Amino acid sequence: MDNKKNEGAYFSAFSKSRDKLARLAPQDIARSALCEYDGSRMCFYLKSFNHSFQISYPEGDIFFLDSGNRPPLEWRLILLNYLSGAKDIPLSKKWVSYRELPDGNVFFPSIKTYVLDVLSKYYAVCDKDRLYGRLVHLGFNPEKNKADLSAEGLFTPRIPIKIQFWEGEDVIPPSCQILFDTSISCHMHIEDIVALCGLIRDLLISAKHSV
Repeated sequence: MDNKKNEGAYFSAFSKSRDKLARLAPQDIARSALCEYDGSRMCFYLKSFNHSFQISYPEGDIFFLDSGNRPPLEWRLILLNYLSGAKDIPLSKKWVSYRELPDGNVFFPSIKTYVLDVLSKYYAVCDKDRLYGRLVHLGFNPEKNKADLSAEGLFTPRIPIKIQFWEGEDVIPPSCQILFDTSISCHMHIEDIVALCGLIRDLLISAKHSV
């Protein structure tokens, strides 16, 4: 595969991530990322948003296990970064917003404008049954709490996600919140979490990212 051609502006980031992956022992990667490593095929098997992926080692090529197709570039890059960056530590069981993460204030205005506000406006006009079904398809489990729609799922085994929507009323507009376990900062760089938020938005509302 011509990585430079296929990865475009992401090529440098992919190269750094692949180099980091290749320097790690596959058994250590599998333990830290909570995934399976097949030594005979030299690949990892990792589940993300209810989809199974095959990731070659040490090349770091990523494919949907069922179809052999490649996921969107952003999804591939943050999965690859997760494989080389995950730590063998437990969840904290404490939910926080992006803004509450270390250095979260730096990128939060962008998250609010391009992710949370977009999802809030989408929730106001979308087919709620379709959104509910999309969440379930991506492995989210709806739950009852103060939000009008709340669901918890897994980006990867060590990265749980909670997404919440509120209808709004009178002068209060609809809103959306994406929450993370505080331990996410141990596994992912703050900029990768930005990309993860964008991926969640696209998987929920963009036809081109439907899987």
